[in-house]
Amino acid sequence: MLSRKSVLVLFVVSILFITACESGTQDTTGPASGAYIDCYGDEAQMITAEFDPFAPVSSLDSPYGSGEEIDVEVILKNKLPYDIDEGKVKVRLTGESAINTIFAGAHETTAGQLFGSDVDTCLEEEVTVDVGPITYAGTTTTKISKEITGLYCYDEPIVVKAFLYFTKDVNEIGTNLPRGSNPPSSIQVTDIQQNPVNIGTAGGEMRFKIFLQNIGTGRIVENLNQCFEAGEVGDREELKINVQGAYNIECPDTVKLSRDEKTDVISCIVSDIDTTNLGPSAIETTIILSGFAYEDEIPPTTIWLEP
Repeated sequence: MLSRKSVLVLFVVSILFITACESGTQDTTGPASGAYIDCYGDEAQMITAEFDPFAPVSSLDSPYGSGEEIDVEVILKNKLPYDIDEGKVKVRLTGESAINTIFAGAHETTAGQLFGSDVDTCLEEEVTVDVGPITYAGTTTTKISKEITGLYCYDEPIVVKAFLYFTKDVNEIGTNLPRGSNPPSSIQVTDIQQNPVNIGTAGGEMRFKIFLQNIGTGRIVENLNQCFEAGEVGDREELKINVQGAYNIECPDTVKLSRDEKTDVISCIVSDIDTTNLGPSAIETTIILSGFAYEDEIPPTTIWLEP
């Protein structure tokens, strides 16, 4: 019979053995996070827009008078960790706010430079654009409320930092799209699925699929000049895609989102893979989505008017 001391020694040795085995196990889950700061969770907007709480500002107890100028300003915030150049964002009023016989004075405005969010503190700077002042041109015999509505539209490429695994072992394929691979954006790469490397006489080849979706509330238009234009019924949203990484990657040039789910899946092939350099390491792959502008609504605000 083993003594209590011998049992304790065997227990410690067993723990050390198990720990050594676990530390030698290959971790193929891939990177824990992507290239972008995790400030906004699953934020679906690259740029946000809202009416300034103080322009316009009124209430039932403090309405605008007949013929009084109504300041209307929109606050823009850039969620990206880098700047968006001047001239890339346009703003305008819509609905009654933009009809001269109801409200006079509305105009379309192009924003200046939008500074990126701070990568350490997640703080963001506000840029204010003026789309007024407007004046109520109608007539009223009592206090009434009116809803001020608007749209904004921006043109900025989406750069997704994903990963591919050049291995012939399916068990060594880790996470292709960790959290933070997509920047804050309404257009997102929602999934990547890859096969292991197929080794042939002419070198290695690997196939993968990229899943894309417009997860936002807005729509894709061709460019900034097409912003705020009425679209044709049945139009499909289109954009350009460019995939860059190790080896030669061939993908379609264009993404066409479905009319209902606003999704698309494209198939890509990586060729001329060095078959002497395979393994479970994650290799960075960049997906650039461009060739479009994105139009979205500004949450409405309400003003009060009196005769």
